[in-house]
Amino acid sequence: MAFLIYKKSIDAGNARYEYVAPLKFGGRTGLVAEHVRALPESNQRSWKLATPDLLKLAGGPPGEDHVVLFDVAGKESTSVCLYELRKLHGSCRDTSTQLALDFAVVIDQEVGESAAAYARKFEVALPAQPRLLGETLSLSGGPGGGDWKWGAPPLQLGATIVHAQPHHGGGEPCPNCTCRRRAATA
Repeated sequence: MAFLIYKKSIDAGNARYEYVAPLKFGGRTGLVAEHVRALPESNQRSWKLATPDLLKLAGGPPGEDHVVLFDVAGKESTSVCLYELRKLHGSCRDTSTQLALDFAVVIDQEVGESAAAYARKFEVALPAQPRLLGETLSLSGGPGGGDWKWGAPPLQLGATIVHAQPHHGGGEPCPNCTCRRRAATA
């Protein structure tokens, strides 16, 4: 599990990603700890952080052409599984911080032995509807101190939350997918 900065460019319906640098989230000198310590006391209990603000906090490259990807597969895997971070929500107690992260799936596929090299620079077609999901993480640090190490969220469900796609569940036709709702409601 790693957070990484990538340069992203979009051209003719494709997105190109090129690895730039790792992003340190956890630990006493990590971005979450620095962000929480910099907040006024009245805002430390609940806060949000968009990706551009996170990159700015990291002293990273300015502009909209850089994104944060979450590497789920890791370096030793034969698969490439990268999620683009959209927004980070934080909730702090004295010595703990709970995080809820909003992601869009960039790529999730088997590549083989060259997966690590492939993940450094790749191109994917932009989906008509991005697959959105959410994840919860926990850090053992908060406004009152702590070591800011990764831990298990207190109400761990053992599942990733997948956001419902537009038009699903509302009884409306779904013209953009293969769920057969268009035929069922037409």
